[in-house]
Amino acid sequence: MFRPARLRLGRTSQDRGSGAGPRRDRALGKGAQYPGGNPLNALLAIALALSVLPGCESSSTRDIIARVGDAALTESELASQLASGLDAELAEEERAQLIEDWVRQELLYQEALDRELHQQARLKTLLAQMRRDLLVAALLDAEFQDQELVFSEAEIHRYYDEHQADFRRQHPEIRARHILLTSQREASARRQTLLQRGERFAEAARKYSHDAATRNEGGELGYFSELENPILWAACQGLPLKIISEPVPTEYGYHLIQVLEHCEAGTVRDLTQVRSQIVEALVRKHHQSQLDQLVAKLKKSTDWAIVAPTNP
Repeated sequence: MFRPARLRLGRTSQDRGSGAGPRRDRALGKGAQYPGGNPLNALLAIALALSVLPGCESSSTRDIIARVGDAALTESELASQLASGLDAELAEEERAQLIEDWVRQELLYQEALDRELHQQARLKTLLAQMRRDLLVAALLDAEFQDQELVFSEAEIHRYYDEHQADFRRQHPEIRARHILLTSQREASARRQTLLQRGERFAEAARKYSHDAATRNEGGELGYFSELENPILWAACQGLPLKIISEPVPTEYGYHLIQVLEHCEAGTVRDLTQVRSQIVEALVRKHHQSQLDQLVAKLKKSTDWAIVAPTNP
């Protein structure tokens, strides 16, 4: 089955951020990945699992957009959670989903309070540990947030050359792009126009595709394997490179597909595909080194010890 039209079909972590890229790659410390990911974001994700958005009990009535008992969700709180740069249709969907998630979580939260679950010793211990972890994450965020890391082409190429095994394909992959249309008649007519007028497929995708997630990228789906997207894979089988397929029906509409590349298992992904992964790895390595230095410094200035257990 194709994924929903508003999602990138077949897009994998290996090809995100692909492209030629600048001569030097920068990674701002504030948004960079720490070892194991940004610790503050990771722990906030736990908090968000408990409460998607904060509830405000003293808000202007005009600003309130949802309420559960005395708790209220305000427009400003919601706006702070919405991703920027989204297509209008996607933004509206995300907004509706965030509101629904807040209501669900607030209902469950208030029920937990009514049952006095927050008085349980085990939960108190867990919350205390979460507080410690959040404070440590905030410290690391403060240490790294103002850094701007710059990696040269030589560093990126060296990492790529030294980690070829990490970028080797485990399965055959195809790179393709598509145009999503609403009916078979529309898809057939668009295909005929493309063939007769010689219009570039990517330009047609930007103009006519109903897939909001890929149309601005010319319908680019990236690289995918049969395991990742069996329906799309099957539709691409036997299709010569750059040839426009007949309309492919799915529950989301009719797709015109153009295969751009076939990649065999065991081949190494191009540097352009994995550049963002390499930059993230270099950032993690840099931050790990800084973290080790910080811990070593604190050990020198703090009275600490590991006490061996006493033998009975």
